[in-house]
Amino acid sequence: MVAPRKLRLTSREDIVVAVPYLLGFHPQDSLVCVVLDKQRIRFVARLDLPQPSEVHQLSAPAAQTAAMISRYGSAAIIAGYGPADRVEPAAEVFTAALLAAAVDVLEVLRVDDGSYWCLCGDTGCADGVGYDPSASILPAEAVYLGIAPLPDRAALKQLITPVTGPERDRMRAASDTALRRLTDMLSDGGISIDGGQPSPPEHVVRAGIAAVRQAYESAARGETLSDDDVAWLTAVLLVPQVRDHAWTTCDGSDEQRRLWIDVTRRAIPETTAAPACLLAITAYLAGDGALANVAVDRSLRADPDYHLAQLLGHALQAGLPPHLWQAATTGTPND
Repeated sequence: MVAPRKLRLTSREDIVVAVPYLLGFHPQDSLVCVVLDKQRIRFVARLDLPQPSEVHQLSAPAAQTAAMISRYGSAAIIAGYGPADRVEPAAEVFTAALLAAAVDVLEVLRVDDGSYWCLCGDTGCADGVGYDPSASILPAEAVYLGIAPLPDRAALKQLITPVTGPERDRMRAASDTALRRLTDMLSDGGISIDGGQPSPPEHVVRAGIAAVRQAYESAARGETLSDDDVAWLTAVLLVPQVRDHAWTTCDGSDEQRRLWIDVTRRAIPETTAAPACLLAITAYLAGDGALANVAVDRSLRADPDYHLAQLLGHALQAGLPPHLWQAATTGTPND
């Protein structure tokens, strides 16, 4: 993922304390790589930690990740989260892959149960060094910047768990009404909702863009959309021109992040792909690659052929910084 905002790391303890804030969640059974270029954190990559008997299977993904890292960074810090028999062989494979890709490895650490160990030959922390996140200023700095890690990756998925019970029933009824309304509007121009003419009537696009703008304005005021508003918004996002307006006006703000989390949770399965993808773009622009990946997965589960989600997924896998994505897709860099 891309590193969110700015955190200054000056020691090994800073690295260990900062990783959950950079990832967006507390890693477990993970190999984390903090990628730097000219002493700036460019992004953070994470690989699942293999079992000792399966460490050979890490060679290919490690080489692919290292090649990606070499395109955007010149140095890396590795932190493995888990027991020694799993972290040490995996870290060795990943270190070799990074060095082969001409990426300097500055630190190799193992983190487990409130301590960290140095795996790069420094005897000062070879036996383990306890650390106390509450004694560091990094958490306070992160909170000030609006960064708060979740307990684990599963908690990220729970953020966009679909609504259930009566709320789901209300959204189904509202969405059925909204989709009939959209179908009628499209039929006026001789277009069907499931694929007719490539260009919908202008009045449909205008109505859809107005719904997106109203949603963004409501989010900026801290308001929650009604069931009918969410249903209509998710319906008009089925129109490609409306969806394109929505994603090119994503700004990575916390307000838009809350909006698309809420809409993704409340969307019915048939209309989930677009809001989930818009959440992914919003999170990506904010540097929250962990949430962006989870949202891309949700979008592709709803529609495996959703092209925008596929495109964003490739950008995330390649470690493409968000300002390059924004420049390439909208011509307006995200400074």
